[in-house]
Amino acid sequence: MLLDRVLQLELMEKMASTYPLAYDFSHEVYQLEDESRKKVFANLYYLQSHELLEPKSIFLQLGFGAIQNSTFTLGYTRLTQKGADFMANDGGLSAIFGVVTIKFEADQFKTILESKIMATDLPPADKRKLIDGLRSLSGESIKHLTTKIVDLGWDNLGTLIRIIQSSLA
Repeated sequence: MLLDRVLQLELMEKMASTYPLAYDFSHEVYQLEDESRKKVFANLYYLQSHELLEPKSIFLQLGFGAIQNSTFTLGYTRLTQKGADFMANDGGLSAIFGVVTIKFEADQFKTILESKIMATDLPPADKRKLIDGLRSLSGESIKHLTTKIVDLGWDNLGTLIRIIQSSLA
């Protein structure tokens, strides 16, 4: 198979060393035997297809009749921001920008908690006392309570995982 993970990493490391500038592979590639050159081209094209390289890094010109008549031409082989983040091994800024934040308004969260309290088997008087206390909490107190609830979930991870699994089934 032409695709080679070790070769892909070597190619990307070379491009990372000159990022944000392009890396000139021409002096190396054109000294290779045909099969090795074809392998480098195929791997560069593969990386470009996954948007790790700029779109004009390598061109495939399909030949008439058969794949053997196709040729590759090098362009400006340069990593994209996605490629640079991949090489950073920490996700880079993409990991930071890709974070999903879920926000609840305090009133929305109170409503969710109230429904959970109502679903318990506590006596009605205890439910009413809890709900009244919940309604009197400030936004900052709700934020603190939310943190405590999340911490409790993490402290009981086994139960939390079973709940998640049952909701996915």
